[in-house]
Amino acid sequence: MDLDSLEMLIYEKKDRIAVLTLNRPDRGNALCRQLRDELDLVLDDLDSDDDTRVLVVKSNGKNFCTGYDLTEWAYLWDSAETPSRPEDARPHRRAPIFSRREFHESRERWMRLWRIRQATVGVVRGACVAGGLDLAGVLDIVFTAEDATFGQPEARTMGEIHMFGMWPVHLGMRKTKEWLFTGDSMTGVEAAELGLANRAVPADEVEAVAMAYAERISHVPLEMLYAHKESTNRWWDAMGITAAIAAANDADAMAIAGPAMQDFQRVQRAKGVRAAVEDRDEPFSHHRTYWEAYQASKQQKD
Repeated sequence: MDLDSLEMLIYEKKDRIAVLTLNRPDRGNALCRQLRDELDLVLDDLDSDDDTRVLVVKSNGKNFCTGYDLTEWAYLWDSAETPSRPEDARPHRRAPIFSRREFHESRERWMRLWRIRQATVGVVRGACVAGGLDLAGVLDIVFTAEDATFGQPEARTMGEIHMFGMWPVHLGMRKTKEWLFTGDSMTGVEAAELGLANRAVPADEVEAVAMAYAERISHVPLEMLYAHKESTNRWWDAMGITAAIAAANDADAMAIAGPAMQDFQRVQRAKGVRAAVEDRDEPFSHHRTYWEAYQASKQQKD
């Protein structure tokens, strides 16, 4: 595989700016193994590119990224579906210790994007949830549509903070727990107000805003951008962010082997993954957040 054979991504360069487009609109731009492999090729190219100074990451379709492609990962919870790879049918592949290994490998791949020399700018429209937060979490700057959706609904049954372990950095301890404990979603406006995104603008302007920013910083020499990026990232490295994300990987591997995941498995085996997700989210589906639920209850009393 090489850059000329990309199928899940579109990669273009012009005037010191590279644009990477997630190109699985029919699957909500869900992260599959092939997409991750193609992303590694893009990073290989940027590692050897001394001219490109900015990487803009956007998506085709209505959603930025709806998470990891569960059709490839269902073997982790003993799915009755045929695994996407023959080796995933082996019993040991579902052991928590192997899940831990998979999660740590994934973390290292994301951290490579976190550390590249070029500045990285995200353009979020639609849903940026679950694994989409892993991608957005390692970008330097994020511009979002006001009506975009950020959240980790998997936290209700499965899924700890991986790369979106950046949440405590951006949101602080109490806000991270507030959103993580419920798996509720925040709007793009809320994400910008809380520090998860840099700025929220109307959906039809977000890409233009991101490109205007990218064009402006493209005039800064690459060595200066890298120096700014490295010195800033080092603050968080010194505070233990890499170790903290690794601990989240460990917790996730253990959590998906617990009773909550067994309930998810029971519905999934009987009715499929979509039905299991709907069953998981049903108690939360009547209101987007606890605050909206509270306000609705007040109105009923009045």
